Amino acid sequence: MAEVIQFPRRTETQTLHFGEKHAFGEIGGLMLSLVQEQDKPDAPYTLVLFGGNDVFFPLESFEPTLEGLELANITGEITLRALAVGHDNWSR
Repeated sequence: MAEVIQFPRRTETQTLHFGEKHAFGEIGGLMLSLVQEQDKPDAPYTLVLFGGNDVFFPLESFEPTLEGLELANITGEITLRALAVGHDNWSR
């Protein structure tokens, strides 16, 4: 008797729309931004790296509070500086 192979079930594709809360800057073709899901003030803030060929790399999430926003901004500034140093070293 033939063996029946089950194919994986299709997963639902979901499109999320984000609103940019702060653009930190661009280093070597990569852009660092703080985003939050659009029209959802209770959604977490997310620090995201964009660039290259379809790069969307979430780095860290923060609580959707004033304290979370402040921490996200501090973290973004530090991350941008680290990317700048790394880019300077890699581009030599």
